[in-house]
Amino acid sequence: MLRGLDGLSEDTLARWTEDSLATGMHRLARGYQGQTLLFRDNDRRLVIKAPAGRGIRKWISTLMLRHEARVYEQLMDFPAAPRCYGLLRNRYLVLEYIEGAPARYAGIADREAFFVELLEHIKTLHARGIAHSDLQKKDNLLLVDGQHPCLLDFGAAVIRKSGFAPFNHVHFRFAVRLDFNQWAKLKYQGRLEHMSAADRVYYRRTRIEKLARTLKRLWRALRA
Repeated sequence: MLRGLDGLSEDTLARWTEDSLATGMHRLARGYQGQTLLFRDNDRRLVIKAPAGRGIRKWISTLMLRHEARVYEQLMDFPAAPRCYGLLRNRYLVLEYIEGAPARYAGIADREAFFVELLEHIKTLHARGIAHSDLQKKDNLLLVDGQHPCLLDFGAAVIRKSGFAPFNHVHFRFAVRLDFNQWAKLKYQGRLEHMSAADRVYYRRTRIEKLARTLKRLWRALRA
């Protein structure tokens, strides 16, 4: 069910979405989770995420979109993410369109201020029981108005469960560590040897990252 879309009926938006998927029109992007469409209505712009594929792939993709909708429910009023209007037909995720540029390639005028603000947003996410875990993907972090960060695509985010849930809690702590590590890599553009002492407290490689780094070095040695 959708919320906050005054003057726009669910039936109208559902028909537009299904027609766009059938014709391939209005597509913003296509990814492992599905297709992303851009809806325009007067001055209003919406992003609609639709599941991908058929059969089991579509079923899994739909579950991921429903999971992402639950993440947004916990991020109500979070200033560094799009507003979520809910699920259309229980399978299309409807979001606010954010005007911005991928931060990795954009010219950030004040990098220090940008990454200080991003770090505070990451900490706020974690305090709300959410870890993004996919900040390294180039399109998941936008530069808005030339100075502010905005986080996109919470499909791989981890929600911390309450009560006794040891596997989930381990997974959440791992995702939290990834968020901090990815923040450091983005800030220093991979040149971690230049990391300040103050920032170094946020960076600690996971075992998977250590293994990936070792394999990368081995591959380079074999190709040399």
